[in-house]
Amino acid sequence: MIVFLVLQGSFLPFYFVQRVAPDLLLIFVVCLAFLWGENRGIVVGVTAGLLQDIFYGPSLGFYALAKMLVAYLAGLTSREVYKDQLIGPMITVFMATFAHEFIVYFLLSFFWGNRIGFFYALEALFLPKAVYHFFLTIIFYPLLYRAEQKRL
Repeated sequence: MIVFLVLQGSFLPFYFVQRVAPDLLLIFVVCLAFLWGENRGIVVGVTAGLLQDIFYGPSLGFYALAKMLVAYLAGLTSREVYKDQLIGPMITVFMATFAHEFIVYFLLSFFWGNRIGFFYALEALFLPKAVYHFFLTIIFYPLLYRAEQKRL
């Protein structure tokens, strides 16, 4: 998680379009929740979210709450989808990105007011991140799946 945090906060913003960098921790959390189920996913989500809150968050708990809820939903999704197929996790990460970004957007606008319009954020922030996450899942999920299979 620490490696993803460092990459996410230091290098990635310079290499992606319009400074919309992917959230590597979110991909990691959703993939692990998909593999491990909702209970263990919640723990991973809260841990990753708190780390992100401590290093980059506007306040403690925003990312922790968002990642916890998304991990729970991803864990529930994993009950209905084959874990050895790649398309299930890819779609789950894509949809989870929208849920995560909406939760963070709602919390930020609730506590600090709307600085960015919702439809602009949807088009300029949420959608590019979801697309990045969709394709990055092709790299991360097989690695995590193989590691999980070797662990068993």
